[in-house]
Amino acid sequence: MATAGRDLVVFDLGGVLIEWDPRHLYRKLFAGDEAAMEHFLATVCTHEWHRHHDAGRSFAEGARLLKVEHPDKAE
Repeated sequence: MATAGRDLVVFDLGGVLIEWDPRHLYRKLFAGDEAAMEHFLATVCTHEWHRHHDAGRSFAEGARLLKVEHPDKAE
């Protein structure tokens, strides 16, 4: 977004402007099975896995690695 010849960057590190929580997506994918969703987030798509994306790893590479490590969850 350009403003008066300058780029504007907004960092929302505290989640004030945009609430990011993977549960918003996974609740739909797990059809309301909260226990299965929480287990999946604790053992497969962990915070550590997401941190690697924040550091620059592509989602495609992250997904590839998870599919190798958890082939039963590939779908």
